[in-house]
Amino acid sequence: MSTRLISRLRSGVILAAIVFSGTQAGYADTKKIAKVEFDGANLSDLVSFLREGASGTVRNVIVDPRVNRELRVSLRLYDVTKGVAFAYAAELGGFDYREDRYAIRIVPRSVSAGIRPFLKRGSPVIARRLAEIRMPKVEFDETDLGQVVEDLVEATRRLDSSKKGINILLGPGVDSSSPVTLQLQNIPVGQVLNYIAEFSKLKIRIDGNAILLLDRKSGGK
Repeated sequence: MSTRLISRLRSGVILAAIVFSGTQAGYADTKKIAKVEFDGANLSDLVSFLREGASGTVRNVIVDPRVNRELRVSLRLYDVTKGVAFAYAAELGGFDYREDRYAIRIVPRSVSAGIRPFLKRGSPVIARRLAEIRMPKVEFDETDLGQVVEDLVEATRRLDSSKKGINILLGPGVDSSSPVTLQLQNIPVGQVLNYIAEFSKLKIRIDGNAILLLDRKSGGK
């Protein structure tokens, strides 16, 4: 039986419409969450999210004292596991984590940190959706990049025949207030993102769970 959970944590972080189904399978958790939303989540919020397992189990979480306690993370993801959501939160928050037999250790992120392999799985499916989902009309006039991303995510969920849509995230250091002006018709959403990335001097990373718009100066690939 599926369980519906709505939980509100400190700093206004909202975990909305969380629906779990399936079985427990270690930290990476195979249960899909219908929607995960962090609005300025701090480190304590993220630890609380990670600590509670979908089946009611509690994980040990240890935080390295060198990790920035002032970090804030905002993201919205649909239809992802808790492990995927936390991996993106870690990347956006500028920290990393290690899992051993007894605990998950949250540590500072190194400059050479790579992309976690499980985030890339299924990227050809996302690439195909980028080509297949067509936008009948795109019209932005000096619209903040953050709002543009929200609008595109919602549009893809309406237009996708599977109703899954495409998750889109702004990477670390990307200015969400950067203005976007576009007027387009009958165009694949992937090409819309290409234009946005070109004009905003960003690069695109296609994962199996989300598209990331990254600063061209960043080391993410």
